[in-house]
Amino acid sequence: MERQLSTESENRQARWVSLTHLTPAEWHALPEAFCAFLDAAGTATARPTFYNTADKQRQAMDRLHEDLSALDRGIYAAALLLPGITDHTRQLGLQRLVSTPRNRPAVLSEMQEKAVLRCICADLPPQRMLNVFADLRTARVNNARTRKLILGVLLGDKRLEFWSVKYRRKLAAALQHAWGKRTAGILRSILAKPGDMRDEKERRILSKEIGRFLVDGADRSNVEECVSFILGNKDRLTLPRLQAYEAAKLDLAQGKTLPYEVLEGIRSRFHRNVSHAQVLELTKSQLTTSQRMALQRAARRSGVAVEFDPANYSAERLYLYAFEMGLTEEIRLELRRKARAAADQSPVRFQHVAVLLDTSASMIGHDKQKRRPIAIALATRDMLCALTDRATVIADSGGVAPACELVEPGGDTSLAWGLAYLLGRGPDAVFVLSDGYENAPAGRMAEVVHAARRLGCAIPICQVSPVFAAEAGGLRLLCDEIPAMPISKPQGVGLALLKAMFESDVERAVGALLRMTLPVLEPLVSKLLRNEGTADVW
Repeated sequence: MERQLSTESENRQARWVSLTHLTPAEWHALPEAFCAFLDAAGTATARPTFYNTADKQRQAMDRLHEDLSALDRGIYAAALLLPGITDHTRQLGLQRLVSTPRNRPAVLSEMQEKAVLRCICADLPPQRMLNVFADLRTARVNNARTRKLILGVLLGDKRLEFWSVKYRRKLAAALQHAWGKRTAGILRSILAKPGDMRDEKERRILSKEIGRFLVDGADRSNVEECVSFILGNKDRLTLPRLQAYEAAKLDLAQGKTLPYEVLEGIRSRFHRNVSHAQVLELTKSQLTTSQRMALQRAARRSGVAVEFDPANYSAERLYLYAFEMGLTEEIRLELRRKARAAADQSPVRFQHVAVLLDTSASMIGHDKQKRRPIAIALATRDMLCALTDRATVIADSGGVAPACELVEPGGDTSLAWGLAYLLGRGPDAVFVLSDGYENAPAGRMAEVVHAARRLGCAIPICQVSPVFAAEAGGLRLLCDEIPAMPISKPQGVGLALLKAMFESDVERAVGALLRMTLPVLEPLVSKLLRNEGTADVW
């Protein structure tokens, strides 16, 4: 069976061109649609930018998602699994795939597409996954695929007990949407009874609505208790975190195993005389890595020692932290280590790289995600420096901008002089890290590029952008003659290589896309095909 599945996978990769449904006109449109999608998918977030509102970004993203998925939803689905794709893009993709029907052939089978949905759910942080389920509820998307995906993901996850206290309301809304109010009410009534008091009909209902979604080795009684708690039953609790949730209402110290924000919510309602610092002290061992970073300032004010290990955070997040709290030598050393690790994943090395860093005010980004563009640019600068024997790095505001050092953005964007200077140093390549908004003066960099090419300068120049430009439907280009790559993290440079393949050879590019994603999907597809119970979930 395993060999048969492996052979079928190889055949799918080998035969996909002859099986494609695309017309010549659609083949012609595919590279542009895919590259525009990739530009946005590697940079777009749900937040506004310095120049665009969140609504404008969402409208532009919806068009790009629609353009690619309308050509081939298999290529679209596979693209959602690429490294460097933002969580926001995956959230939009998950919602689109479950809410729209398969009405024409695609390069991925229906089973593979369903495996994509599971992979996306597994990769997304749970709160973002639950936000997608909430959006589906708001949009009244309640087809069979949606219901089975929600129930399979939530009831089959080993973290359900933890989620039950941290995301109880969101879980209740998602489960009620999947089951419907009537069935959810019936389940709540059945689960309120002791197990030995349930009749045969009630046990069949539990088996149909809960039991068939459990993974191998799952404790059904624990899952049923979590569901009972989520739906509002509070009696006969046996699971430690569920007991702690109820006990903390009377004695806050009993909630030390609860997530920080959950115990803080209980404090604000039942123990208003207790300080925030006491909650932080009780739950400091339960803090997530994100909370350990975000609560450092509050912890210092409260005199609470909260362990913070820079190794647990991405380079861009460390830069955001350094802008807020200061760049320590410990963080600087970790930034160097991460830059080397990212460089080791690259198939390309250089002898001499030149980097022009846009440090204008627009690189601060919007207040809702302050300094994100410059943080990504600095992390990318570090990786590029680690890729070369010699690096020349300057800021557009003047002066050097060495690796693993902060650069505070401000002022206008004036990139032309810096590009001319770097081209004169004779590097192997020049990377311009910018959001694409040049204004001092606008278009001057393009003039420098045109002049350099007329003079015979063939040094490769590449724009690297961490910002999605809604009005451009992708990246805002500094010059039509130089390629632009989207990036949300240094490791996302691989997206540029795939983008270049789509621009030059569509058949080879789609084959590469499938080779990158099918190995991730096939184990899950094989499991679904082997396991009759799991296949029924789909």
